[in-house]
Amino acid sequence: MQNFKLLKSIVERQNRLRAGRGGDEGQTVFEYLGIIVIIALIIGAIIGTGLANTIANAITAALADITG
Repeated sequence: MQNFKLLKSIVERQNRLRAGRGGDEGQTVFEYLGIIVIIALIIGAIIGTGLANTIANAITAALADITG
């Protein structure tokens, strides 16, 4: 019986937390797709401008400083 009361209080608390938080329940697949497209465009721009090599070299140098 004690476990049932504990479980009930946990479920009630979770329900209150969900009700207070807007969350992303209204998000649609198209909104997520839009975010993915924007990220892909940013990655494409980084690669297209040659900035990727600069970033990779900076990361490699930073790791060499840390480890070495």
